[in-house]
Amino acid sequence: MLDFHGYCDFLAHADWPLPFKRNAAMLQDSVVAIVSDDTVRNILPAVHRAGLGHLARLVRANRSTALQQLQRAGVPVSQAPTSLKACPAVLLVAAAARSPMAASLLLQHGAGAVWIVSAQGPWIEHDDVILAQPNVHELPPQPARLVPGRGAAPRPPIAASSSELAEPAE
Repeated sequence: MLDFHGYCDFLAHADWPLPFKRNAAMLQDSVVAIVSDDTVRNILPAVHRAGLGHLARLVRANRSTALQQLQRAGVPVSQAPTSLKACPAVLLVAAAARSPMAASLLLQHGAGAVWIVSAQGPWIEHDDVILAQPNVHELPPQPARLVPGRGAAPRPPIAASSSELAEPAE
């Protein structure tokens, strides 16, 4: 009969498909963000409200560096930015197809820098994106036409007849 450690060694050395092996290569896109202790209080509740809490992992550089811990989690660190080497805490969210949404969420709630890491290894920095910025030079010279029946023109005041204005006699 195997004890717990013997069983873990068996699983690690067995010829299992990649998702079942320990320290397997990352199979999906993930989001890595530099966070401070102050911003973690804002970011983690927002991550949980967005339904990504079970996919998030806070990595603190206590026993080993954040890069070493990310590598143990399966994130390819060969192309990691140099700013991650000295950071005290990193938030890893394995959001797969929701990585752009997760990255925007982390930026909105105060993350210092955010990257989307693909399974092939490149680290793509995610910045704030302005979706639409109107160009005032392309605006029409006249205001848009009003839709009929949508309060296009104010109604004229209703004039009361003189008999309605006279006070009734008692």
